[in-house]
Amino acid sequence: IHLDGDDRTGAVASGENLTVNLDHKQSFRRILIFVTIYEGARSFADLHATVTLQPLNGAPVDFSLDECTVPSTVCALALITNNGGDLIVQREARYLVPERGVSPQRTVDRVYGWGMNWTPGRK
Repeated sequence: IHLDGDDRTGAVASGENLTVNLDHKQSFRRILIFVTIYEGARSFADLHATVTLQPLNGAPVDFSLDECTVPSTVCALALITNNGGDLIVQREARYLVPERGVSPQRTVDRVYGWGMNWTPGRK
């Protein structure tokens, strides 16, 4: 799984692109595609942002983040599950509201029950 960049300004015309190498799909059990707001806006509401999932075959799937109705800084977009070698994409579109002092990543982890260990990092 490769993210080609980190655009926190919205100034990059091509946006950010996450690529999943399907040559290794046997290694995947679940992949959650989610987005976060790191700084600036306090919610996805009124940001006029769009995320597009582009499968190898089939039509693109667009997510308009304007659907947000809560003060959310993290949105789980899609859950990809490996079901016997077939990848099943399920639309999530879940706007999550982190508790005060809890990172968006920890919030996603708690909601999906993964139990990962998170440590602060920076770029």
